Amino acid sequence: GVDFGSDTVKISLVQSGKPLQIITNFESKRKTPSAIAFYRDERRFGANAIALMPRKPEMVYANPFRLLGRSPDHPLAAELADMHYPYQLRVNETSGLTEVKEAGQQDVYYTPEELTAMLLQHAKDVTAAVGEKEVKDCVITVPSSFAQHEREAVFAAAAIVDLNVLALIEENTAAALQYAIDHSP
Repeated sequence: GVDFGSDTVKISLVQSGKPLQIITNFESKRKTPSAIAFYRDERRFGANAIALMPRKPEMVYANPFRLLGRSPDHPLAAELADMHYPYQLRVNETSGLTEVKEAGQQDVYYTPEELTAMLLQHAKDVTAAVGEKEVKDCVITVPSSFAQHEREAVFAAAAIVDLNVLALIEENTAAALQYAIDHSP
């Protein structure tokens, strides 16, 4: 399970004969900042990406999940600009999708789906390290405000990294489910 929160990602794992667990990332934290950075020809995720933000803010993409299925003129995209994220957004004329320009590169653009897919791949890698086998199926939480086209963008991001999304579950329902698991008699 992957829970994209407002600023962090939580990853859970269900294995046969074992209880559901929120797994720790490579830094031994249960929450991974929702960020990816491109620095010196490598990708950095989570805390490693956030650590670059003060020095190289143009190379860090935080919260790409917020842009899924949204146009550059959507209020949430404007909100990211107001938060001083140095994103250069444009609409791809062929696909109609929002694209984010990679800093320092002439014509390198990523869709929010591709950036989210990179975070999902990182989640897959963390899960494989803990569960000792590759994960193919997942459940992803989404905000209850997500419309159908935003939900389809989540499916598209998962398909890029070969994840089979069993279900999208609203974050409020996920919280209620977690409460029920923790407080069952």
